[in-house]
Amino acid sequence: MPRPKTSKKTSVSKSDFIRSQPATLSAAEVVAKAKAEGIKLDRVLVYKVRIRQKGGATAKKAAGPKKGVASKAAFVRELPASTPAKEVVAKAKALGLSLSVNYVYNIRGAAKTAAKNRRATARAGVAVPRPISGSPAAESLLKALAAEIGLGRAIEVLSGEQAKVRALIGR
Repeated sequence: MPRPKTSKKTSVSKSDFIRSQPATLSAAEVVAKAKAEGIKLDRVLVYKVRIRQKGGATAKKAAGPKKGVASKAAFVRELPASTPAKEVVAKAKALGLSLSVNYVYNIRGAAKTAAKNRRATARAGVAVPRPISGSPAAESLLKALAAEIGLGRAIEVLSGEQAKVRALIGR
C-alpha cells in the first residue's frame, strides 16, 4: 500500500519565496528557512534568482535590449549617418546595448556597400535594345516584313536606312 504524501503544497513558487527573503540572509539560511516551510530548493537556485532580481548579467542576456530595439545593427541604422560614432555608442549604452565605435563603422560601411550594390543592380537590369545579328532568324524576319508591306516599299525603307548609315559614317 502506497504511503500518503506528507509534503505541504504551498501557493508560493520557489522563486517568489526566495525574493520574499531579506537580501541579508545567506543562501544557506534561505534554504534552511525554505526547508522549515516544506519547500525544497538549493543554494544555486537562490543565487540565480537573486542575480536576476538585481538585474545582473544573466538577467540582461535573457531580457535583451531595452525599449523595443530589434537589434544592435538596427539601432545603428536608425540613427542619421551624420551622428558621430562615439555619440551612437553613448546612446546605445543608455538603452542597455553594448557596442563599440568599430562596430558602428562596420555597420555603416556595410550599409553603404549594400546601397551601392542596389544601384548597380538597378542599372544592370535596364534592357538595351540590340540589333538582330545576321542569323537565319533575322533573314526570315526581313522576308516576312517584305511580304507584309510589299517588296517595293521594303526596298525603299532599306535604302533610306542605308543612306542614314552612310551619312553617319561620312561616305
